[in-house]
Amino acid sequence: MKWKLFFCSLIFLSIQSTAQVWELEKEWSLTDTKQHWVLDEWGQLYQWKDNSISVRNEQTGQLFQESFKYFGQISGLYPLNGLRSMIFSEEQQMIGVLDNTLQLKGSSINLTEQGFEFVTAIASSARPDFIWLFDQYRQRLILFNINTAQAVQIIDNCFGGSKDLQLVQFFEYQQNLICHLSDGRFFEFDRNLTLVKKLALAPNLDLFGYQNELWQQEQNRIEKLGPSIRSSPIELPTTNYQELQVLQDRFYFQQGQKISVYRLKL
Repeated sequence: MKWKLFFCSLIFLSIQSTAQVWELEKEWSLTDTKQHWVLDEWGQLYQWKDNSISVRNEQTGQLFQESFKYFGQISGLYPLNGLRSMIFSEEQQMIGVLDNTLQLKGSSINLTEQGFEFVTAIASSARPDFIWLFDQYRQRLILFNINTAQAVQIIDNCFGGSKDLQLVQFFEYQQNLICHLSDGRFFEFDRNLTLVKKLALAPNLDLFGYQNELWQQEQNRIEKLGPSIRSSPIELPTTNYQELQVLQDRFYFQQGQKISVYRLKL
């Protein structure tokens, strides 16, 4: 009986691995390999470096470029939807909302004036007009309304009081807030900032959401987070890449100035 189960498992894994097919859809080019990049829900590619941003409209092909000198170094750009994005400067502790032509909508927000000591990470939210903030000084998580410039929910000392921790991944998935620390600890909070899951993971993992589940990437393989006995790792279609981003059902690999877009068919 044990041998039968063993061979059945081998057959299942073999079928599963052969059913996994990567399909190359398209390729894009970065203007500079040192630029940061991110995509919005329409597949529009934003690129930025220092305080300059560019985006090409997917419908019209028009290229928009803008500089924000008073922001200093732009730490991150976060698409809120196809029509709005947000920029953040950790150096200046400022955020600003941009329209789809990269024009600032309203006034920028100084986070120190809102009572926050040192915001080091930001995540967009599926809820319109809301973002998540992480204040390193008090290990504080904040649900923040960007229209009213007000904090709606706050919890302090959310990771146990260690002052030297680094938050390496911070994103919302299916309305839950994912926090992955440099020491491998994983925290998942619901939309009311109630802790719903805590795990100890390997420090070198990258996490992402795909097909309604959280996945982990290590080296050149991906697999579901906390896999069941029937799950098996999936080999990535390329090993020579500098960065991988996952948006909805597409995988974006940066290889020098080229970004290759793949879909995984399971």
